[in-house]
Amino acid sequence: MKILVVEDDKSLNETIVDFLEFSNFKTISVFDGEEAVIKSYENSFDIIILDVKLPKLNGFQVATKIREFSNIPIIFLTSLDDEKDIEKGFISGGDDYLTKPFSLKELKFRIEAILRRVYHNHKIVKIDDFEYDTTNKELKRDDNIIHLKPKVIKLLDLFIKNQNEIIGKEMIFNEIYEYDETPNEGSLRTFINNLREIFGKDKIVTIKGRGYKFVG
Repeated sequence: MKILVVEDDKSLNETIVDFLEFSNFKTISVFDGEEAVIKSYENSFDIIILDVKLPKLNGFQVATKIREFSNIPIIFLTSLDDEKDIEKGFISGGDDYLTKPFSLKELKFRIEAILRRVYHNHKIVKIDDFEYDTTNKELKRDDNIIHLKPKVIKLLDLFIKNQNEIIGKEMIFNEIYEYDETPNEGSLRTFINNLREIFGKDKIVTIKGRGYKFVG
């Protein structure tokens, strides 16, 4: 398992990294919010340990930006223990919240609990030369991550679950749009074209007047 450690206190950062590597985790560490977003985009991590009080971007801002392209689990580390701060952490995309000072063993227990919950139904789907992780929502080719927007990921999920079946626009709209969003046919065509650019034009067939079919 590969973990990104984001903590601007260099001594604490080093302590966490040493402990995790001793516990057989691979780690990469950074010290500010902007670098955390960049590393998260460029690499495939299994979990992120994220401090809240960071330079450049705070932890809540980092989590919000990461959620634009990844569902990777995030554990916040912070001295902020007010209920509103905790709520803000979960709203921004956090999966757990550990207040400082904390026990390294407790951090490890929380990491392991999240990994068991998130990855125990880990499933990889082969699509031609691609691999799609249905748990992490990550598409790879030759071990390189292909970054997809959240609605494109939802659309790909729907296609994979219904390969070789015709899927109507109404079903697609219900799947990829939230209840307070207005479906947009122009945007849907853009999402379809995004997937066609990746998998090839013949992978998604337009069935006139009925919808689309993802050819398995």
